[in-house]
Amino acid sequence: MKAVQLGCGLVGSVIARDLAMDYDVTVVDLNEKALEALKSKVPSIRTVVGSCTDRELLEPLLRDADIVTAGVPGRFGYKMMETVIELGKNLSDISFMAEDFELLDGLAKEKGVVVIPDIGVAPGMSNYLMGRGCALLDEVEDAVIYVGGIPEKKVPPFNYQVTWSPADVIEEYTRPARFVEDGKPVTVEAMDRLTLREFPKVGVLETFITDGLRSLIKNLKAKRMEERTLRWPGHVEQMRLLRSMGLFDETPRKLGGVEVVPRDVACDLLFPMWKMEPEKGDRDLTIMQVEVHGFKGKDEITYTWDLWDRFDEQSWTNSMGRCTGCTCAIFARAIQKGLIKEKGVLAPEKLAADDALYEFVMKEQAARGLVYKETVTIKKG
Repeated sequence: MKAVQLGCGLVGSVIARDLAMDYDVTVVDLNEKALEALKSKVPSIRTVVGSCTDRELLEPLLRDADIVTAGVPGRFGYKMMETVIELGKNLSDISFMAEDFELLDGLAKEKGVVVIPDIGVAPGMSNYLMGRGCALLDEVEDAVIYVGGIPEKKVPPFNYQVTWSPADVIEEYTRPARFVEDGKPVTVEAMDRLTLREFPKVGVLETFITDGLRSLIKNLKAKRMEERTLRWPGHVEQMRLLRSMGLFDETPRKLGGVEVVPRDVACDLLFPMWKMEPEKGDRDLTIMQVEVHGFKGKDEITYTWDLWDRFDEQSWTNSMGRCTGCTCAIFARAIQKGLIKEKGVLAPEKLAADDALYEFVMKEQAARGLVYKETVTIKKG
């Protein structure tokens, strides 16, 4: 069987390594050094230097592929997805994109392909598990995702280290956040409604609303629906202070008599302090809890899934990258095995009602050491 992975970033390389266990894998990226580094770890992988949106390049590469997976920068995500669909190939994709991927649903149906977007850990498994909880209930009161990548040890002064795109972290702290309250969409300032909550194995973390629901707002119904990011206590107040000082602004202004973009200055100062260095003992954790509460008939039921994952010593891979990349590869296998019958662009939450798919996904996650512990509490009506 043949797979083509588009993108060889931190997560793209994880997807490729996972697929290489049972596929002949080709990886496409413009970054030759990243491709060489991947091939040094997995010599069987074929690498191609090129653009993920270059149709002339991709057409012969994808012709014999059984599945395509992707993890490309957001500005290329929509065009890449459109190109893969036009070439008639199934796709499992983690690429964030500002555009509405469901606009490509008609084209995917016309081409007879399956496309699963946003299928990492969050978005991805967060959507899938929230969709699972909603599918098992008649009426949903509360559906909340708590998720964050944090350092295993608190690293002062910010108690934070970055395990994904640093620029996207700043964006998360500035972009207005959408959630659902009393059954209606609401928008608030990023990092709003700060709370503390205790989580298994780590203890108390702070939680705050961020703009991560994306397609969930359209596709699921609940009286309250939120995604909350997790950090060690104290981090949010620090970020709010920097934001209030204007350091996250993108409009140029004079600082010290020189015209600069404040966010660029903040990034140059913060990112070296946030850098995770495994060779110096740094380790990251991925913490996620998905809680869906509502009614089945007269019974009041709460479904909860808890994930606790740590930097993987054997593969020397950060936890967030592993949780994201392995999920994409697992759903790629589900597509290739025919477990997803419907054609089109299918957000993860739309797939969650299928018991056979759920069993496959959770079994494959556990085989990689990624255990989503499910808890069900029932109050009889």
